[in-house]
Amino acid sequence: MRLMSNMGKNYMHARYKYFTSLMLMLFCFCQRGMAADRHVLAAPYFLPGDAYFHTAISEKVLKQLSDDPDHPFEYGRINWQRQHAGYYSLSLGKQNRNLAKKIKAAYYSIRHNLVPLQLEVWGRSPNTVADHPLDRKTEFIEINRLSLFFVNENFDWKKNRFPLKYNEDWYKQLSNFGFPNGDYGALVSTPDAILESWRLSTSISPLSVELPEVPIIEKQAIKVPMVAKGRLKALMLIDTRYKKYFKRKDRQELFEITNEMITPYIAEEGMWKEI
Repeated sequence: MRLMSNMGKNYMHARYKYFTSLMLMLFCFCQRGMAADRHVLAAPYFLPGDAYFHTAISEKVLKQLSDDPDHPFEYGRINWQRQHAGYYSLSLGKQNRNLAKKIKAAYYSIRHNLVPLQLEVWGRSPNTVADHPLDRKTEFIEINRLSLFFVNENFDWKKNRFPLKYNEDWYKQLSNFGFPNGDYGALVSTPDAILESWRLSTSISPLSVELPEVPIIEKQAIKVPMVAKGRLKALMLIDTRYKKYFKRKDRQELFEITNEMITPYIAEEGMWKEI
């Protein structure tokens, strides 16, 4: 009887270990599945309703504009861990040709006076003395591109905080691209920034653009460029500390660029002041 009792206990113990191991395996599998699901969440480019289009300016971009004034600007914030939704590029249109020229002038003013150009060498170093140098050609990659935001010409950025999207319908727009669960893609995600963006979302006009007439394919961004409907202006930042720009922290600097002029500003005592 004692032998049978011990066998029964061993059998129950083995079943318990098997059940526990099975549950742990299922838990790990579910965790991996949830992680995979997170990777298919969207990191949006521009969505209809956004108040700005964000891009990054480099000499390569300026060269492309010199060769083709209608060359589109590419969205500047990319999350390589996510799939992307929305509209990837923006062409300024003929009405903003002078704006493109002013962007070039502002870029070189910042480079000469505030933020020197930084390059990274890819491929063969021009100074190599290696016995077996790389066969790849020498490329110089600009690693400190300047952050730039296109906004409507009448957007009062000195009164309203930026960089905020002020898009109340972002969730609906993201769902149109097949992402019912997605990321707002905010550059400033503090509680006060989120509240401010929501509070003024119905009173601040979205960026005025003409969307390309192409079908939306589920879980794919649209690479065909949008075109600006009217006159825009741009805000060029000297660094990417977006939270400090939102807070208007002392000594943060930026350039307001219009079709007519370039105006530098500095943050002092919570306000933007022309330099």
